[in-house]
Amino acid sequence: MDDYESIRQLTARYNHASDNEDWDTWLHCFTETGSFRRSNDSRSFEGWAELRDLPGRIPVSARHITTDFVITVDGEKAHQRCYLLFLDREADFRVAMFGVYEDDLVKADGQWLFQTRLLKVDVGSGGDPDWARPDEPETSTESSTS
Repeated sequence: MDDYESIRQLTARYNHASDNEDWDTWLHCFTETGSFRRSNDSRSFEGWAELRDLPGRIPVSARHITTDFVITVDGEKAHQRCYLLFLDREADFRVAMFGVYEDDLVKADGQWLFQTRLLKVDVGSGGDPDWARPDEPETSTESSTS
C-alpha cells in the first residue's frame, strides 16, 4: 500500500475507533507526543496522557465521515487536509458539526501516525452543545478617524 492510501486508512481507523468507542485503537492513531485541538476550543490535548481525556469532552455518539483528501508526502512527514461531516447517531444522524481537519503526520516504524490534528470547525450543531459551536467571526474594534 502506498503512503497516500496508508494515510487514508489511518484516518478511517481513527474514525471507526472513535465511532465505536475503541479508545485504545483511537489513541494509537497518534504518536506518543501527538496533539489534537479544535479551533472552537481553547484547550489543546498534548501527548497520550492528555489525549485520553478528549473522548469525555464530546458528549455525542457519532459517525465521522471524512472526504476530499489532499495529502502531500515529504519523506517521513506528511500533511493531510480533509473535510469532516460529524453525524449525531442519537438524533437520527443529524449533522452535529462540519469542519476541516489539518493534520501533520509522521512515519514511524513503517506506520503513519498523527503528530498534530487540528479540526477547524465551520458549522456546529443548531442545538446547545458548546463543543460543536463554530468559531466566532473576528470583529474589528478599530474606528476610523477622518
